[in-house]
Amino acid sequence: MWVRREQIIRKIIRLQQNELYQLVQKSLNLLFPFVLIGSISQLIQITMLNRNSLLPTIFGFSSWLSRYRFIEIIFDHLTSLTLGIVAALAAFSMAHYTAKRYQRDEKLASITGLIAYLILTVRYTNNGELAFGQDMLGMGGLFLGFLVGYLVGLSFKHLANSQQQDKSSSGVTWNRALDSLRAIIIVLVVAICFSILLNWLAISVLPDQVILRLQSLKANQTSLLFSVAIVLLAGIMTFFGLTSMPILAHFGRNGVAMTANLNYALIHHTIWGVPYPFSLGTLYESFGAIGGTGSTLSLVIAIFLFSNQRDQQLIGRWSLLPVLFNFNSAILVGVPVLGNGLYIIPFLLVPLVNVGIAASAIALHLMPAVVYQVPLGTPSLLQALIGTNGNWVTLLVMALNVGIGVWLYRPFVKLSNRLNIQGDGLDATER
Repeated sequence: MWVRREQIIRKIIRLQQNELYQLVQKSLNLLFPFVLIGSISQLIQITMLNRNSLLPTIFGFSSWLSRYRFIEIIFDHLTSLTLGIVAALAAFSMAHYTAKRYQRDEKLASITGLIAYLILTVRYTNNGELAFGQDMLGMGGLFLGFLVGYLVGLSFKHLANSQQQDKSSSGVTWNRALDSLRAIIIVLVVAICFSILLNWLAISVLPDQVILRLQSLKANQTSLLFSVAIVLLAGIMTFFGLTSMPILAHFGRNGVAMTANLNYALIHHTIWGVPYPFSLGTLYESFGAIGGTGSTLSLVIAIFLFSNQRDQQLIGRWSLLPVLFNFNSAILVGVPVLGNGLYIIPFLLVPLVNVGIAASAIALHLMPAVVYQVPLGTPSLLQALIGTNGNWVTLLVMALNVGIGVWLYRPFVKLSNRLNIQGDGLDATER
């Protein structure tokens, strides 16, 4: 058994030494500071500066905010220019590292990757104004950003000349630019053609549109099986950078089942016995996604308790506050979790277990289903409490979910410690 475990560890190490995997990891490391800043800015924007969120409502500074709206605008722009363009930055960084890997001009490649991705996101309007598809620029477009950046890097590999060590001479600089000119022109022309095609077909290339399309399946929104399937689908798509948490959250809040449950509660003056207790809105956001998709609050706690890697501890500390309010982009990029085969099992399993525990508690009449709308900016641990109008059993279920999630993440965090040590040892041996 011990020998088999060691073989698995060495296979994972070899996988992590794969060229494409390493390029993605380097790109995620480069993106982390901007994702972290964007997450903190988004946290301040939603929880403190939105007049309809929980804290301004409780402490009564909504009227004060209306007089200083420029503060809200500042943080809105900061979020948009960091977290809101992270997919474009992914194309920039992936093109940079791919071109560098093949000894091509990484500076020109990275700029070309950024421009090519922005061209793909352009939406042509009747009045001729320049507009971008915001859904393709954020976290939901990460996979596409990495793909575009990688293809740009490969284009430079085949269409540009190899670069020698850079010198300060202006002639050498011009030669470098001319050596890459053919690659730049071809990449931008291809990007323009794809952009025109996407605009002409009026389609989105992002898979998260699949989840939005499922809103039309109104009858299925009320079943537990449908909810579990959507939770699993959303977890897979988020893990590979194909969607983001707000898509699923809005889907659950705006579903037919939630409307029917709320009408029942208002008519009968009770939340016990609602017609659809096992819908996506009653189970996922309040119990399945504690700390965001993948129930990443449990991951952060597991890192604090079991990780001996200093960088992960720092990432966990910086990410904790956003994660408490369900903004988990920083922990997904910083650890990283996205695309990391080590964490795919708990990332998909923990939300399913949490949903199962909550559904069991509702079926056994230990607690009612979440019925009421939760204000913006509500901490994840309090969402079920507020959504059930103060039912204290929900807090016990939340604590149980977090504890079981930590237990499920624990062996993978410990395995990450071992992989880090053995990976370093293997690198030293090979050198």
